[in-house]
Amino acid sequence: MEYSLEKAVGKAIVLAVEFPGVKIDRNEFLQKNFSKYFEPSMVNEIINTSPIEAKVDDKILNEIAINCIDYEKYKVTLLSAGAGVGGITTVPADMVQYFAHVFRISQKLAYVYGWPDIFNCGDDIDKTFDEETQKIFFIFMGVMYGVDGAVSILKELNKCLGEKIAKDLIRQSLTKTVWYPVLKEIAKQLGIKITKKNLSNFVYKSIPIISGAIAGGMTYYAFSAGAERLHASLKKYPVK
Repeated sequence: MEYSLEKAVGKAIVLAVEFPGVKIDRNEFLQKNFSKYFEPSMVNEIINTSPIEAKVDDKILNEIAINCIDYEKYKVTLLSAGAGVGGITTVPADMVQYFAHVFRISQKLAYVYGWPDIFNCGDDIDKTFDEETQKIFFIFMGVMYGVDGAVSILKELNKCLGEKIAKDLIRQSLTKTVWYPVLKEIAKQLGIKITKKNLSNFVYKSIPIISGAIAGGMTYYAFSAGAERLHASLKKYPVK
């Protein structure tokens, strides 16, 4: 049986972003991690600019990134298949939780390597999971999954962020044509066949999907490899 992306992965993503603790407060994250290495004045500079602009040593950035990956990897090992989340039995809890950890590690690594507040990259100041934010996370996931072209898109995003023109890039360049292959590959990992025809409203519906999806491709090892891949890309192309 085939399942469309908007009814499976999309629903899991929407549920995952509402998980408690999934949205990382950039300032708190930087404060907590860099205060171990620097005096308050330097930490404030890091928060007000970025670790990259503050010229933090690469070894420190790498150490913090690895610690973040190890922490989220440990959490992934605790995942267990079971009932649906929040009374929605059509979406396995393990899939939703997996995406929650993908979002968490994406934010953490991005903030280490110069990103501003991801949930504030659009026009709205509220920390909402709007279309622009969705596209950012899809690119992060595309890099984690090794999707062709995802690293190039991330490189351009980081370049534009450094040049303070990210809003225009997100609005104009991250079109459906660009990020469709990323979504298709993510769905492929779950054994879900999708088409461009059913892509338009992918975040709003759900149908039953296999409860063992997490065991098929979203394992501890897949998360580990994906997180390391994203780390390597952000390290090579930081926001500066």
